[in-house]
Amino acid sequence: MEQRCAVLLRGINVGKGNRLAMTDLRAVLQGVGCLDVSTYLNSGNAIVTADPDGLAERVEAALPLAVRVVVFTAAELAEAVDGCPWPDRAEASPKLVHVGYLDRQPSPAELATLGSRHGGDEVAAGPRVLYLSYESTSVRSPLERAFARARLDVVMTTRNWTTATRLVQLTG
Repeated sequence: MEQRCAVLLRGINVGKGNRLAMTDLRAVLQGVGCLDVSTYLNSGNAIVTADPDGLAERVEAALPLAVRVVVFTAAELAEAVDGCPWPDRAEASPKLVHVGYLDRQPSPAELATLGSRHGGDEVAAGPRVLYLSYESTSVRSPLERAFARARLDVVMTTRNWTTATRLVQLTG
């Protein structure tokens, strides 16, 4: 069933690697049958009308780059924002609270390898998302090292709180 969705690409247009023009991304999405295609920012956020089932795989196969894709429906995006365990913190410092969008829900055992506190940084799980709160910056944070050690067999792409809430608005 077709519905409004966000198509989120992992790791494009960061630094000098994995460059993809948003016009090219829109063309790829239209080529796999998406309607009402638009992009937000230059970091792999697209809003489409499509059947979300299998959409991530279709987009990955059609992209000119080897990047992973996560798809969230409008309802799932709203649920992720509504479920933030730190709404006051997110409002006060939206660049320090991020949502990690996942391709699947990690098991309790996988989440246990991650833990919840790393220095002043925190992580909490929600339905197919991880909430990340950074004490001062996401760059070279203790949480970054924890993810490197954790045994999460998931695809995750993160967006700061400003982008997470804007995606809800754009798909609503």
